[in-house]
Amino acid sequence: MSDEKSTINELKEEERIKIDIPVDEEAAGKSTESIDIAEEFKRLGRQFGATLESIFNSDEARRVEGEVRAGMKSFADEVEKVINEAKDSPTATRMKEEAAGARERVETGEFGRKAQTGMVSGLRWLSTELEKLAEQFAPADKGEEAPAEKSPTE
Repeated sequence: MSDEKSTINELKEEERIKIDIPVDEEAAGKSTESIDIAEEFKRLGRQFGATLESIFNSDEARRVEGEVRAGMKSFADEVEKVINEAKDSPTATRMKEEAAGARERVETGEFGRKAQTGMVSGLRWLSTELEKLAEQFAPADKGEEAPAEKSPTE
């Protein structure tokens, strides 16, 4: 682990960017000279992009990417193996049979009617609640205040 840390620290030292900002004392004293801030931001953006590109294209980044890809492939293989084993289990067979029975009951109408009744009931409730909400935002009668103007204690 310490060997890996030293490698990372060495890479950090190699990748460090030194930014030297020369101070031109004559230019610093002159306020009449125009400074193009937008151009400086462009230059900074290009440098930042180049730095990120060099980081992402480094050998260390490629090595880590390879390890992550290998790990994800291994993970996917294990999950697929477990799923395939589960498909053939007695529990899975029983669940398939129960699902087929439920589908048959729905097709014969037993659950279909209950689902339809429940759906209609739910839609009516939602419609009623939306109507109540709409009434709160509708303009009030001439003699009443608008709901937005009422105090929260009323």
